Amino acid sequence: MDDQDLRYKEFDKVLDFLEQNRLFSGVVLLSEEGIPFYNRAIGRRTATELHTQDSVFEIASISKSFTAMAIMILMEEGKLNLEDDLITYFPDLPYKNITIKNMLTHTSGLPDYMEWFETEGNWDIERIATNKDVVAFLKEEEPDVLFPADDKWEYCNTGYVLLAEIIEKVSRMEYGTFLKTKLFKPLNMENTTTHSHYLDGNLTTLSQGYIYDWKQDLYKLPEEMEEHKYVYFLDGVKGDGGIKSTVLDLLKWERSLYRNVLVSKKTMESVINPVSKKNSQKSIEYCHGLHEQLGGYGFGWKIEDHPHYKKLILHDGYWAGYCSGLISYKDYDKSIIMLTNLDFTDDKFNKVPHLLTLLLENILFGGKADLKEFEDLILSTHVGK
Repeated sequence: MDDQDLRYKEFDKVLDFLEQNRLFSGVVLLSEEGIPFYNRAIGRRTATELHTQDSVFEIASISKSFTAMAIMILMEEGKLNLEDDLITYFPDLPYKNITIKNMLTHTSGLPDYMEWFETEGNWDIERIATNKDVVAFLKEEEPDVLFPADDKWEYCNTGYVLLAEIIEKVSRMEYGTFLKTKLFKPLNMENTTTHSHYLDGNLTTLSQGYIYDWKQDLYKLPEEMEEHKYVYFLDGVKGDGGIKSTVLDLLKWERSLYRNVLVSKKTMESVINPVSKKNSQKSIEYCHGLHEQLGGYGFGWKIEDHPHYKKLILHDGYWAGYCSGLISYKDYDKSIIMLTNLDFTDDKFNKVPHLLTLLLENILFGGKADLKEFEDLILSTHVGK
C-alpha cells in the first residue's frame, strides 16, 4: 500500500466514523496542485436524495470573497477607487470617512444590520428583506458607528451588503448578473448562483439545510424554529452571503487566487494579503482563522501565517442548517473544501466542522486519523443524559 492509499484509508476512517455517528452530512474535497485527489459525499441532500459531488450548498460568508473580487474588478476598470467614501454612493446615510477599503477589510465600524432585523418588533418576519431594506434601515434608524473607521477591526456584514449595492450602482448591473458575467462564467463555475431560495422561488438543486437533534435523532428545518427564522426573512440580502455553490466550483474559485485570470497579479496580491495598520507595516491581527493564533484579513479573505503550514488563505461560512469552509495552503499548493447541510440543536456538536477540518488537515500533511475528540464529544452527550 503506497502513501496515497494510506491517506485515503485515514480520510475514510474519519468520514466513516462521522457518517456512522450522524455527525456529518455533506461533501469534502481535498486537492493538490489544483487536482482533486479525494472527494467524498455522505448523508442526504434532501429527505429522499443522497449527496453527490455536485450537491449545491449555501456557502454563507465565503460569499464575501466574491463580493470583494467584484469590487477589485471594478477598480481595475477605473470605475471606482478603494479610497472612495461611502457617502459618495449613499449621500443620505449618516456616515462619513468610511471608505470602500474599510468595508472590504471590516475596519468600517458600521453597525451590523442582522441584530436589528432579528430583534422582535423591528421587522415583519413574514416579509423577505433585500439589500434596499438594509440601506433603508441605516438611513431611517441612523444607528451609531461602533468605532471610528480604521480604529480597529470588527467583522461586519453590513459593509458587504453596501459593497454589493455599490457594485450595482457602478456597473449598472444587478449584483448576481455582474458576478455571473464577470466571475462565474470566466471561471466556468456552472453550478454557482446568487439565487434566493425563498424570494426567487424554490431552487431545486439546493441541499436542504437541517438542524439535527442528535439525542432524539430528529431533523428540523431552520425556518420552523424561532431562533432560526432569519433564514427566511433575510433570504433576499446579498453581498455578505447568499451564494450557493459546489465543492468542484469552489476548487475553481481557489485556483483563481493564483492564476490572475480575473485581475492583475498586483491586484491579486492585495486581495490575499492582510490589511496593515494605518501608517504601519504591521498587519492587524484580529481574526480567528483555522488555528488558535490570530490572523489578518485581506479583501474578502482571512489570512493566517502558520509555523508549519505557512500561508493559509481561507474563509468559512455559517447559516442555520449550513457550514462551509475553504482553506488554501498557498506554499504547499493544497486545499480543503468542506460543505455541510447539517447543523445541531446542541451547541457542543457545532464544533464538528472545525474539528473535522483540523483532522483533514493533519492527514493531508501526513498525520493519522485521531478520532478521540469526536469520541469524547459523543461520550459527554451520553453521560449528560
